[in-house]
Amino acid sequence: MTESVLIVGGGTMGAGIAALAASHGLHVEVVEPNADARVRLFERHPELTVLESVPSKIDASFVIEAIVEHLDLKRELFVALAATSSPQTILASNTSSLAIDEIMHPLADRSRTLGLHFFNPPHAMKLVEIVRAHDTSDETIARALDFVASLGKEAIVCADTPGFVVNRVARPYYLQSMLAYEAGVASFTEIDALARGVGFRMGPFELMDLIGIDINLATTESVYARTRAEHLAPVALQQRMVDAGTLGRKTGEGFFIYRDQAPERLEFSDVAEPLSQSVPIALLGFDMLAEEFAELLESHDIFPQRILNDDLCDEIHPDTMLIVDSGDGASDRTELLLMLESSIATDCVMLVDAYATDTQALRRRMRAPNRLVGYGVLGSLERQSVVEIVDTDDLDESALHVAKEFFARIGRHTVVVEDRPGLYLGRTVAAIVNEAVAAVNEGVAAADDVDRAMRLGTNYPIGPVAWGREIGGTRVARILYRLAQAYGSQYAPHRALWVLDIDPEGHESEIELGTPVL
Repeated sequence: MTESVLIVGGGTMGAGIAALAASHGLHVEVVEPNADARVRLFERHPELTVLESVPSKIDASFVIEAIVEHLDLKRELFVALAATSSPQTILASNTSSLAIDEIMHPLADRSRTLGLHFFNPPHAMKLVEIVRAHDTSDETIARALDFVASLGKEAIVCADTPGFVVNRVARPYYLQSMLAYEAGVASFTEIDALARGVGFRMGPFELMDLIGIDINLATTESVYARTRAEHLAPVALQQRMVDAGTLGRKTGEGFFIYRDQAPERLEFSDVAEPLSQSVPIALLGFDMLAEEFAELLESHDIFPQRILNDDLCDEIHPDTMLIVDSGDGASDRTELLLMLESSIATDCVMLVDAYATDTQALRRRMRAPNRLVGYGVLGSLERQSVVEIVDTDDLDESALHVAKEFFARIGRHTVVVEDRPGLYLGRTVAAIVNEAVAAVNEGVAAADDVDRAMRLGTNYPIGPVAWGREIGGTRVARILYRLAQAYGSQYAPHRALWVLDIDPEGHESEIELGTPVL
């Protein structure tokens, strides 16, 4: 049966959904009360039937509401739609921020109601979130799935919770980026470059400028108002920009300036001379990252000394000039590294995983802190073209240069950041993974659907649950524990993160984490 669709609201989203449906052979009517808007809509989409008001009798298979995000207006509209439509007509809201249950509350029969959340622009974005409200029937969900498929889109079914999947799980990308900037970790351009370096299509600041800083803030405010979760609270920086009218591309200025010039962007070139093959290197660690380091170095005819067991550290060659430690990926290595420092040359550079080890505390106890360089690699180096490395006031420039040379030799660019818990990528990606795991644990959507939603709805390089498995649940938890210690319990890891460390045979990781001091 050929479906017919009535779209109420001829703005950007309504017109986009209508044009999409028409392009797939559906009969489409659009209700738009504004006369000028009706003229523009018809001029752009002559294939559509444009109406001034809701018909007195609705025969459409689907009615999709796409009006302003105002609860009372939506309620009034759906009361009218329910009264004039067939009992077989599905009533859907395209809301991105309001609860479907709250919108549909006045209706007597709510079994045929649901959310159909399209993404902008509808013709280009592959995802549609089908939002199951409390009383939505299985038949309604099944028809919605068929309808979305007929438009050439992919659907996920999710619960009627704040932000649904995409707007909730995406919040940390923006919020943690702004908080990292305010903490002095790096500049806007450096943070964007780091984000692109792990596969995000756009950095958080250039993306907020594109979306509109006011729109992004409004979404955050809506999710926060419904959850009161402190880790999802709006950031004052964004509110100040909205108050100042610097809203991004549409006003010519946001985090970047767009007036008569291309926005600033950090583009990489060769940042250091390749590492000399004569520099003796020791690789200390027994996780997959240590294996990747070794393979990449050996592919360039550099053969480091491998230390696969901490008990063998006394076998490190005395002439070693660079020690690269990755440990087990989740444990703080302070005590081992202090013991190791006492037996190596004072001019030996130590490159240490700053996500797991508290390098600030380690530096305070070292005899030669000027040779300690923290670095951050999330999971697989294969996915990460840019690595963040830590600069400090007491760090020797030569040590920083050696760190840059090391990563240049294995084909990775570097961005220098300040030493804060989680640096930038660690805190941001860990927070995204944590939010995704929390959503799955709460029954918002299945893990595979959460991953598909974030890949299709926000162009994430990998679904956050899959990313968490790649990084490791204990490593993600370690980063979040450190954030919680520094900034408060709202950043503590979710209790279900351990699921990420279950292998296909059902065995859990044996790595244990301490309790954070909050």
